[in-house]
Amino acid sequence: MKLEKREITLNEQDSLKDAFYMQKILLLEYGNAIAKACTKEIRQELTKLMKETCADLSLVKDLICRNEENGEE
Repeated sequence: MKLEKREITLNEQDSLKDAFYMQKILLLEYGNAIAKACTKEIRQELTKLMKETCADLSLVKDLICRNEENGEE
């Protein structure tokens, strides 16, 4: 079987949207983990990580909006 070379074009906007989607899933999983955590220390650490993910999510959303404003969709 002969493999053909295919050109793969990565679109920055698509990559940002993928990152945004994955971070949303990560937030849901942090929420599930916090609800199931047995100790206060674990819940505190998960909450800290969740806040960091929220900050990252906000940054990615800002980048998506900036790209859309510049017509880079």
